[in-house]
Amino acid sequence: MQSTTLLTENFTLRKSTRRDPWSEAEAREALAAASRSGLSLSAFSRKHGLSDRTLYWWHMRIRTHQDLHTGPVSFVPVVPAPCSPPSVAALEVAVGPAVIRVWPDFCEDTLARLVGVLHRLPC
Repeated sequence: MQSTTLLTENFTLRKSTRRDPWSEAEAREALAAASRSGLSLSAFSRKHGLSDRTLYWWHMRIRTHQDLHTGPVSFVPVVPAPCSPPSVAALEVAVGPAVIRVWPDFCEDTLARLVGVLHRLPC
């Protein structure tokens, strides 16, 4: 078992290792104790024999990932939306080398103008 380091009168924290890293709750406790001490994270780490890299890593992770929380995790059921019937396929109109995909709700005037423009272009 890893030795513990006394951080305050009523608070002990085990050292974090690669094989046995801190949990988020342990990291939050250490950061709170560091904040209460008034020392920089580096000075606090040195004073209590902790890894300053670990303390900085947790400080940045918690600060930049506000979505981390200490509450219980819950799952929300996912209800898939009913499948919609397949849409009607588009028609494809070839005008020279160009292919125009025409959907059922197309505008006839726009299509006529587009075909006219494509007819006038050199191939």
